[in-house]
This record gives sequence, C-alpha cells and structure tokens, in this order.
Amino acid sequence: MAIITISRGSMSGGKALGECVAAALGCSCIAREVLVEAAAKLGVSEEFLRERIERSPGFWDRLTAERRTYVLAAQAALADHVRGGDVVYHGLAGHLLLREVPKVLRVRLIAPVEARVRALMEQRGMTRESAESFIDEVDHHRARWTRLMYDADIEDPRLYDLVVNLEKTSIESACAVVVTMAQRPEFVIDDAARIRLRDFALACRVRAALAVQPASRGLALEVAASNGVVTLSGEIPRPDMLTHASERWIGELRRVVEEVQGVKSVVLDVHLVSAYR
Repeated sequence: MAIITISRGSMSGGKALGECVAAALGCSCIAREVLVEAAAKLGVSEEFLRERIERSPGFWDRLTAERRTYVLAAQAALADHVRGGDVVYHGLAGHLLLREVPKVLRVRLIAPVEARVRALMEQRGMTRESAESFIDEVDHHRARWTRLMYDADIEDPRLYDLVVNLEKTSIESACAVVVTMAQRPEFVIDDAARIRLRDFALACRVRAALAVQPASRGLALEVAASNGVVTLSGEIPRPDMLTHASERWIGELRRVVEEVQGVKSVVLDVHLVSAYR
C-alpha cells in the first residue's frame, strides 16, 4: 500500500506518470475529483475554482477567511481519498495538503520547456508563441498560488522525496523509479500509518466543518482526533464581549463537531479570553 503525490507544471507529463504508477501498483489515480469535492464544500462551481487556481490568485489576496476555507475543504476531500492508502494523486499542492501524513512519497516532475511547448502545439493547436506565453503564465500563477495558499515555494526540492527530470528520462523509466521507491519500507503504509491516516482524515473533516460555521469561523482552534475522539483546544473571545455571540456559543461548537461523520465524542479544552486584552 502506498500514497504518492505528483507535483508538476502544466503539460509536464504528470497525468501520464500518475496513471502509469497507479496501473503498476494497482492504485487508484485521482486529481480532478478533489477539486470537485472542495468546490462543493464551498458552494461554488468547479469551473470558478479552476479559473482562480490557473489564472487569478490575486483574487484571493485579501480574502483570508475564504482562502483558509478553500485549503481546509481541499485537504478534507483529499484526506478522505487517501485514508485507505493505495492512491496516486497528481495535481497542485497534494504534498502540502498531506504534509501531516506519514509515509507519503512526494514526487516532483519537471520537463524541458521545449517538450511542453510541443505538447501544447500538438494537443491544442497553439502557435509556438502562444504556447510559450501560456506556460510562462500558468507556471507563474501556480507558483504564486502555492506561496499565497500554503506559504511554500513549489520549486523547493526539500518539499519532495524524489525529483524526476524528463529531459533524458521517458515516462516509462520515471514510472519504474517511482514504483520502486513506493515499494521501499519507508513508504509502505503499515497498520500504524493507517491509524494515523484515519485520524488525520477525521481531523480534516472537523476543521472544514468548523471553517464554514458562524460560531467557529475564524477561530484559531487546534483540532486533534484519535479513534473517533476529537479534541478542540485553544482560546476564544468571551461571548459577552461580542455582539454576534451568545451564552450557547461553546455548546454550538460541540454540536458542529458532533455532527461530523466519524466523531464518537468531543473533548473541549477551550478557554474564554477577553476580546480586548
């Protein structure tokens, strides 16, 4: 069992590599599904989110709460997909969404610009000039998006376990390397890792639920899950100091968490503090 994330630039062969690895390991291969689920959790269309990811990260610059909600929704969707193991994910920031998960094999795939340009010209009928411009623009916006949403540099090799350059390597050879790595003990999902995955997925679902509820939206609460027991910890402003709050605020937090699928019980370790301290 393995979990593999493949980060790549546009037209760099990520989909082909993901499908090859998944076929060799008998894994599922996902990408777009996570975006669809995240979009549904936000109540917006997939097309809207895809356009914002590909073209307009500046839209999110001032929308801190919306940015956090998107990340939590995407993380919860991906976590639910990978909690059983045997998954290859090719797409933007999968390795960052799963950075709390043990034993994930994080792959970065790079390809020569000339090969990417030729692929666009052949597949989409673009001129060389328009293909080069498209690649520059998309790469720039994806890098900016990653910095904005995850505070990370997508090109940083320290974020990956394996970087594969397709300049001299075929997809088939790259696939063989990734498959070999995925079968090493460091990346095999054992029983302990499966438990961690289950707990991580539940914690993600709770964080996503809290992010969209008026009673908890914007609160900096820590969420931990263990065998269905969810613990919320942190500080919240005193209800009597906020016009939109009530004496039932803490009870509402508990209700939100209890309604999340998989939660067996809730432990609240929250402290009321003055909003003006």
